[in-house]
Amino acid sequence: MEAELRTLRAQISPHFIYNSLNAIAAFIPTDPVRARELVLDFADFTRYSLRAEGDFSTLEEELDAVERYVLLEQARFEDRVQVELQVAPEVLGVQIPFLAVQPLVENAVRHGLDSEDGQVTVRLKAADDGTHALISVEDDGVGADPEHMACVLAGRAGGSHIGLRNVDLRLRQAYGGGQGLVIDTAVGAGMMVSMRIPKFQPQQAPDAEVGAP
Repeated sequence: MEAELRTLRAQISPHFIYNSLNAIAAFIPTDPVRARELVLDFADFTRYSLRAEGDFSTLEEELDAVERYVLLEQARFEDRVQVELQVAPEVLGVQIPFLAVQPLVENAVRHGLDSEDGQVTVRLKAADDGTHALISVEDDGVGADPEHMACVLAGRAGGSHIGLRNVDLRLRQAYGGGQGLVIDTAVGAGMMVSMRIPKFQPQQAPDAEVGAP
């Protein structure tokens, strides 16, 4: 899992840092107040995404990183990027693999902008489902061939969806082979990526077993 996190950080850092700094620089002469706010968003996002400790975060912490990411992308693309959140408060404290949601939003933004009108709406939902939290990220972009996406998750295809495979691998490592990402897509029909996260930390034993002989 640590190796996969290093791979994901290496993918995020170069292009995102370069593009974000350019966007911030463009606001300095015209809107220095917004430039300062974006610098703080950039600092918070990079501090979170490059942190060295812990394989898990709460969903609330991950959504905060998503918010910073979206603000920085909107500085570049303005109203071409719209993100809608529908999150049940009771799942905010659920522990999830570190950087499990933000890469899905980034994938949705990047590929959604390839649509004919160059705009994308991303819908992020997190719902309570008893023993699990259901998390999905959906976009109205160009979509993809389902067979190709199956090859991406299986490691038989490269390309720009590598962040999805990374998250899928870490989910399977954390929760078992049947608990990876589910991708619903078609060419020209957008994409929805979803996951089911158990409401317990995998490294912890159930309460009933604590102190058992």
